[in-house]
Amino acid sequence: MMEFFLRGLGHFWHFPAHVMVLAGLGLLLGQQGAQPVRTGWLAFAVAIVVGLGSAQLYGVRWGIGMPLLIAAGGAGCLLALRLRLPVWLYLLLAAVAGVLLGMDSSPAMIPGMKAMKIYAFMTGVAVADTLALLLLALLALGLRTLLDGVVLRVLGSWVAASALMVLTLMFAHR
Repeated sequence: MMEFFLRGLGHFWHFPAHVMVLAGLGLLLGQQGAQPVRTGWLAFAVAIVVGLGSAQLYGVRWGIGMPLLIAAGGAGCLLALRLRLPVWLYLLLAAVAGVLLGMDSSPAMIPGMKAMKIYAFMTGVAVADTLALLLLALLALGLRTLLDGVVLRVLGSWVAASALMVLTLMFAHR
């Protein structure tokens, strides 16, 4: 069972879209300030559990990579623009990203697999994603004033550019 929990902890590293969404959203929340970090992180934590549960309940098996990359690109653009966002907007971004990441992180269903192994994997995913988001947000909170915020704006442009490149490669394969 511990093996499945550990697999869940490392799950987001296997998907570039997951890493980009977590990086873009975490840095964006940190750029907004301490209160957005607290509320956005909590909204994300609840939303990823909802996404994981809905993926198991409804058997979602369609590709969520494109909406994830669009969310990452949007977060990167907002980060690069350094706009002061209203509360509802960053809460909405955190909730949508959490639900999408949860829906895209369900384990492979193997006939005869025990439910506890599935729950262990999902717990690992939820713990790793929420901790990664929190760590990135706290890092951005510390970098907010460095060089008048230019460092975060550059990182935001990298996230947006990376998301666009991966989207372009997805369309090139079709």
